[in-house]
Amino acid sequence: MLSLPWHRRALPEDNRAASSPHSSSATSSTAFEPTSPAHVLLSTERRDELLHVARTKRISWVEGMGIGRKRRPSAGHARHATSTVLECTKCADELMHFMDALELAPSSSPETPTSLGTISILDEVVQQHGTPSLPMDPAFRRSYNQLLDVLRHADAADLVHTIQTFLKSLQEKFATDGGKRPASHFGERVQHFVTHLLHLLQTSSLVQRMERQKLLEDFKDPEWRREALEAFLMEKLHATVFPSSRSLDAALHDRIASLRFLEFAHLDITATSDLERWTAIQDDLAALPRYLSPRRMMTCILHVCQELTHLLRAHHGRYPGADEFLPALIYTILKANPVHLHSVVQYIQTYRHPSKLLSEPGYFFTHVVSSVSFLEQLDDSGLSIAPEDFHAGLAATKDAIGDVGAVIAPLSPTKEAPRHDHSEDAQLTPINVLDVRARRRVPGLVPAVVPVLMTPTIMSSPSFLDKTAADLRLTDIPLLLDEYKALHRRVHCARDVGAN
Repeated sequence: MLSLPWHRRALPEDNRAASSPHSSSATSSTAFEPTSPAHVLLSTERRDELLHVARTKRISWVEGMGIGRKRRPSAGHARHATSTVLECTKCADELMHFMDALELAPSSSPETPTSLGTISILDEVVQQHGTPSLPMDPAFRRSYNQLLDVLRHADAADLVHTIQTFLKSLQEKFATDGGKRPASHFGERVQHFVTHLLHLLQTSSLVQRMERQKLLEDFKDPEWRREALEAFLMEKLHATVFPSSRSLDAALHDRIASLRFLEFAHLDITATSDLERWTAIQDDLAALPRYLSPRRMMTCILHVCQELTHLLRAHHGRYPGADEFLPALIYTILKANPVHLHSVVQYIQTYRHPSKLLSEPGYFFTHVVSSVSFLEQLDDSGLSIAPEDFHAGLAATKDAIGDVGAVIAPLSPTKEAPRHDHSEDAQLTPINVLDVRARRRVPGLVPAVVPVLMTPTIMSSPSFLDKTAADLRLTDIPLLLDEYKALHRRVHCARDVGAN
């Protein structure tokens, strides 16, 4: 371990006098006797300067703005400095070199194809780089800012180091074992570490002091605290784990591009009057891969689906049913064709907390999964188009795409990367879009279609079915509440269907 000067003891005054050239001969004899090496204390000013540099680097890392500039002594200072000062300077340089080696988890990577266009939460908060206007829950915004306030505090150095150490460990594991382990392994590690951080923050004297000062009014809520921590960690990990498969992303992108000849009529969409609004919704969806955290990606999906719902409602005069909403969502995905769409789906399924897949954004995310699956397997039988026109349209995209063999054939499910699959996760059950279209074409097949906003389609196995009240912990309350809400929505939906 580096022996820093301020940890060393100063020599007694008589030893310093012994080394003086003006001392007496008697004293001189003792000056040449073996003694311990001369050490001095590092000045308070230099120590404070080093601590300031360390804190500046930590704040820069927390905010994702890179590292601080290393301060080095000038050449003139080096020429005229005493040996003691040179020793202190050397120790300071070694310390800063050591801190550079700990520069963990950079916020972006030049090798990531989307790194130049990514949008961090901090970018959105301060409206940097022309970020699109995506709604952000005010409570989440405040909680995230309050988390940054905690991590920027001078007393949070140990907490930040704990986070950096975990991120570096996971990055190394992902680099060596990413192809051997299922994606769910890394998602579980992230969620377990979030739980560990929740415990550290709950017992932190710094956090308790800031709460007493009413500086963490939103962040003290356990649910918002978990949301902010997950988003912060995933923004740091994004460059490492995303995209998950460039080949699958490219195959899906080419497949959707090959279907770009399809229009409203082919999907039986009648709400075609407001083309400018359709284009704006498609632009919002195209920005989906730019967001760094699974939460913001799901917020983007929710925003797109809500805008589609409002558009269809304005046309039909009522909330759309699934047989009207799904074709509209398919058309939006078809025209937007976001890059890295396969990786986006896997990223959300892997790293978003399972309870959040039971929420309203999770419900709309299920519709996106269903729509992507429909486009992967689409042939002329699933559209209002003659078979010869369908194949002629595919042939017309041959020159633009380049590889007609890859784009004409539906993507094989066996080529997909392993999905997030374990018992504790919310299992996504995609709606069969062909069944929805068949229901629409056969009058009376289903008496009524429940509005899309009312129909939950995902439900995980109850996590607390076999637990007693004594088994519950404070950290279980958010998940328990989410499951209760999902159960209530399902019962309410079943009651409405029965009444119809």
